[in-house]
Amino acid sequence: ADNNNTPSEAFYQHVGRLDDFLWVAEDGMKMQGYNGSQCWDTSFAIQAVLESGLASKFPLLCCNVFSFLEKTQILSTPTSQASDAFRYEDVASRKNFFRHVSKGGWPFSTSAHGWPISDCTAEGLKAVLGLMAMPEVKAKFGEFPVTRLYDAV
Repeated sequence: ADNNNTPSEAFYQHVGRLDDFLWVAEDGMKMQGYNGSQCWDTSFAIQAVLESGLASKFPLLCCNVFSFLEKTQILSTPTSQASDAFRYEDVASRKNFFRHVSKGGWPFSTSAHGWPISDCTAEGLKAVLGLMAMPEVKAKFGEFPVTRLYDAV
């Protein structure tokens, strides 16, 4: 709501996301601080597939995971760079809001979460590096930009 306590566009955008964080279960109201653990879980699962030596038997899976991780890297795609969040990445904004660099990290869940987490960045980066070594992934997606790897570290 705005200063006059009338619902604003921003208010309605927030309301649309409430079900991601608040819901009623059989034993009462529930709340979570994240919208899931998709990136974290996917990074570990694909690392297991890669380490097992079975990745070549599941090229579609590996390509789909690479696509997901590529899109999930925070503020690294043209779509995410067109978002309002990207304008807060400059040094002055980060100092003003006491924020660390977001661009290049990986979140716990999805890019909608938007907060890079060091552990999740490490696991996302490890998964991407492993997938980049697969000929099927390279053939479909080409080279992963080195600048995006640098952004992660």
